[in-house]
Order: sequence, then structure tokens, then C-alpha cells
Amino acid sequence: MKDAAAERIIANASALFSERGVFGTSLGEVAKLTGISKGTLYYYYPTRQSLTEAVAERCFAGISEGLVSWVESVAADRTEEALGALCDLLISDGGKLRLFVALNAAAEPDSELENAVDRAMNEWNVLIEVGSMRLRPDAAAKMKRLNAAVLPFLCGLAALNADGDYSREAFLALILG
Repeated sequence: MKDAAAERIIANASALFSERGVFGTSLGEVAKLTGISKGTLYYYYPTRQSLTEAVAERCFAGISEGLVSWVESVAADRTEEALGALCDLLISDGGKLRLFVALNAAAEPDSELENAVDRAMNEWNVLIEVGSMRLRPDAAAKMKRLNAAVLPFLCGLAALNADGDYSREAFLALILG
């Protein structure tokens, strides 16, 4: 079944890209991990770029869906829990943001991937801002002031492969003081 194989390829490429970077991963490694030949991989994704764009599409959509769910769950009386959940979503929960960092590093200037990265970052900043408006007033005000720094800060933690508990503590200290 073509769709199941394509899904496995994307899942395995995502794991390898997150671990080693896009250019640090050979397509042969993706094929081997998926249990298919390199020729079969090329049947589904004829170029590294087509595979990278498919991985990016899945990654970005997953982060967006998670952020929408996070926004819907934010409650002012549970500010610390909401901020911890945001950090967990992006860093601890399968390393979604770490894959984003790897994809961002691979984006060539003026490429479709770079444009997709920019669109995703803009969307996520808006979602984080909308969610932060639902926090306690003091935390909401600080998030508004720091909104431009929230995603880069979390991306930095993801790039460092920081421990989930450490990431959460550092993020809460940044926002809550």
C-alpha cells in the first residue's frame, strides 16, 4: 500500500533528521531504517528535497495542531500548568521542535522550505500569543513582551537536546520569574 509506505518513510526520515540533521542523514539510511530499497524510496520521494518538504509539511502541521489544542486548554487559573504544557508539547513530546530546528537549518535562502518555515513560525507566534492572552494577567503581559523570544528560546533548548524537566524549569523561570 503506497500511503502506508510513504508514512513509514516520513516517520523514519523525521526521526533521522531530528537526530542527525537533514544533510547528516543519507537517503540510504532512511531506506534501510524503513526496510525498503533505495529505489523504492526514490519511487515515493524522487529527491531529497521532496522528502524534506514532505517531512516539513507533516512536522509543521503537527506542531500547529498541538498549539491549537494548547490554546483551547489554557486557563488563567492554571497558568503554570499551561506554560509547562506548552513547553512539553514543543520539546518533550517527541521532540517536535528539534525536528523543526533541523529543517530550519536545511532551508536554503528563498527556497520553498524557507518560505514554509517562515509561514509556520508566524502561525505559531500568533497561536502562542492567542493562548497567552488566556493566562493570568501578569504572565500574559510578560508573554506579550517576550513573544518574539519564546519560540527561539524553546528552539534553543530543543537544539541542545535539553532534558524535558530542565527545559520546563528554564521556560517557567523565563516567563514567571
